[in-house]
Amino acid sequence: MGDNARDLSKELTKILQSTLGETEVTGLTRLSGGANRETWSFAAENSNNQILDLILQMDRPGMERLEGTCAREAKIITIAKKNGVPVPDVILSGHSENFSGRSFSITSKIPGETIARKILRDDEWGIARQNFIADSAKALAAIHSIQETELTDIDLQRTDDALDTLRLVYEALKDPHPTFDLTFRWLEKNRPEPTGLTFVHGDYRLGNLLFGEKGLNAVLDWEIAHLGDPCEDLGWMCVRAWRFGGSGKVAGISDYASLLQNYEIESGRKISIATLQWWEIFGTLRWGIICLQMGGDFRSGRTNSLEIAAIGRRVAENEYDLLTTLGEQKL
Repeated sequence: MGDNARDLSKELTKILQSTLGETEVTGLTRLSGGANRETWSFAAENSNNQILDLILQMDRPGMERLEGTCAREAKIITIAKKNGVPVPDVILSGHSENFSGRSFSITSKIPGETIARKILRDDEWGIARQNFIADSAKALAAIHSIQETELTDIDLQRTDDALDTLRLVYEALKDPHPTFDLTFRWLEKNRPEPTGLTFVHGDYRLGNLLFGEKGLNAVLDWEIAHLGDPCEDLGWMCVRAWRFGGSGKVAGISDYASLLQNYEIESGRKISIATLQWWEIFGTLRWGIICLQMGGDFRSGRTNSLEIAAIGRRVAENEYDLLTTLGEQKL
């Protein structure tokens, strides 16, 4: 264990005493993934010899626009759990000087797999793949059923017009890309009717979903949850980047019709394939602009994370995906 892990282990021991009593922290291990935050796995043994497997997440230092997201997310998943969404239990959350003033959350560790290439290709996850669409439709319907009145003490962005909101972000970056400009024009010209305004996860995709052998165990990473069109979540699942090389249009696993049929059964919302494809293209553009934003964070010195720098280089991939997908549409 390095010095940073030793120091963190001591701070964790102190902060957990308020919830678990006298506690010994062991097995503290830094996990990969999650460009916007630090994630650690560890075990906590209390005075009753009860051992809990836990996850610690902390805001990444230096990223002011993400400050407080861990504590905010802990509130959200507590509400999501009450509404039947599969999520971890929150043990403790907030802001603490123990973590240099950053917000944090400590949750239960649920067994399972998040690595997309394994879920898509390994025989071990064959049943989980078969159940993926039904499980996701049920989870998304539960997410989209969460009432705004349950979220009154949580700072949530409300995006009544997702395209205009995204355009403002893009223009503020002052880093024009012709492919993005073309996509904005296509999206404006082909806008579908809104399908509603609900609570949305904002990042529902492989990599943020924890699978057990029989199906979905937990929905993770709620840091950009907001109020918006529920179709945003469905379209995001279909973005080519989140297929991870799989052949299916939905998360590399399934097809548009299966997703929409299952979602209609669970939610009562009937959505056309054309509307879903519009939101897929919107999602691809959104991911491209997020990459552009992260590249700017690195170049400006707001962060020195090589992971964020690498994501910033993926702008070109999204330009390719947009041109390919737009080529399949009627321009």
